[in-house]
Amino acid sequence: MSLVDWTSQSKKTGGGSSKFLKLEPNKTFRIRPVHKPVVMWKYFVEKPGGGFGQAITEDPDHCIINKKYGETARKRFAVNVIDREDGQMKVLEGPISILSQIGIWAQETDIDPGSNDGGEFAIKVECPGSDRRKTRYVVQYIKPAPFTDEEKEMIKENIVKLETMYKSVSQDEIENSLYGNKDEESSSGGSASSESAPVASGQSSPKAESNGDDFMNDLDF
Repeated sequence: MSLVDWTSQSKKTGGGSSKFLKLEPNKTFRIRPVHKPVVMWKYFVEKPGGGFGQAITEDPDHCIINKKYGETARKRFAVNVIDREDGQMKVLEGPISILSQIGIWAQETDIDPGSNDGGEFAIKVECPGSDRRKTRYVVQYIKPAPFTDEEKEMIKENIVKLETMYKSVSQDEIENSLYGNKDEESSSGGSASSESAPVASGQSSPKAESNGDDFMNDLDF
């Protein structure tokens, strides 16, 4: 997995520790994108005991999970952002429609949204009723927002290397990552508990994956 340009999804084609920004329904979030986004194909597989197992596939067109279980990986993206609600660095993961809308703005203005010349955006999460599958994300550009000196220091200390956090799971490992070892489950007389079952999201602790000097040299300030 590698970083992508903001405009790659805009065309119609087939000061604290880092944390995740959760897009809750029927709320509006104001963010300042930082650096480049990553794009991934991610499975969400419902577990017998509740919750979802997650894994990022390296080959969505020929993945064993799709062929054997009929599951379809969802195209998603992730990016470092500054959450305007509390001013903290966070990782935003969401549906590709959000990235596409920001990408259209980037294409029309010829400005990299995550650069020092980028700006602030609002993401409105519209979810009618209780069916989350009908959620709609509306993105609006708010204003230019060059990084302040304080924000630059916060970014250098807390930015996350997304290519490492969202690393894909190989075909040799992804089935066991999502469904566990069937032979072991049978011999134990039941399915693995949610506590013991492996969960492979392709993610690890954001703080543990802070970027090194080589990555920092790619920032434009």
